Amino acid sequence: MFSTDRYVTRGVNEVVPIELQRMLWSILEKRQVRGDQLDHLQIFELSAEWVDGEPLQKVLNRQEQPFHEEVIYVDHTENLAIGVTVWIIDSGTYSTALLPEEY
Repeated sequence: MFSTDRYVTRGVNEVVPIELQRMLWSILEKRQVRGDQLDHLQIFELSAEWVDGEPLQKVLNRQEQPFHEEVIYVDHTENLAIGVTVWIIDSGTYSTALLPEEY
């Protein structure tokens, strides 16, 4: 799952910096290596958290079946994505990163 061709919608390209897009795919790769069972719909909620006066990109990754919720912090990002939700959906043939409103 999520290892086939990957696509990103125009909406994601406009609001999520490319380095953060790569990180979202990387999170899924790491979960697969770890042996996690992945749902075909992965939800990423992007926000910021301030630590010692510095902004960190906060990424909440969750899925419904089986239930999973995990928070990842990204230290080195110049452009934060705040208040953005990204869905990555695996169709079996390809995977697409999109904003919920693009569904």
